[in-house]
Amino acid sequence: MDIVQEVEEVKKELLDLILKHLKENKIEAEKAQELARDFLSVLPIKDQLDLLNKLKNLGEKYPEAEKVYLDELQKASDEKRDLALSQMSQLIKQGNIEGAIATAKVLTENQEQI
Repeated sequence: MDIVQEVEEVKKELLDLILKHLKENKIEAEKAQELARDFLSVLPIKDQLDLLNKLKNLGEKYPEAEKVYLDELQKASDEKRDLALSQMSQLIKQGNIEGAIATAKVLTENQEQI
């Protein structure tokens, strides 16, 4: 998914979350407006890392938005893992076991940083 589509999906998720919390009286209308305004103020988003950083900051300020950040972080982690596994598979098929091991090490190091 490209970043434009991802940002649109995040907008929808955030709006759904705000509406849900308003209906459940978990957030006041004024705070909900502020959350939406703060998210829109960080647009445009350059890339996946930029999106994650901005969502993390938003989640730190608004606990209601933390779920969206965690969901996006999980998606990014899954994408990286899937890409690494695909690369490892190709390297193994080519007989490049050392390359596959190196890719696995990088994947493991990246997982530990998250």
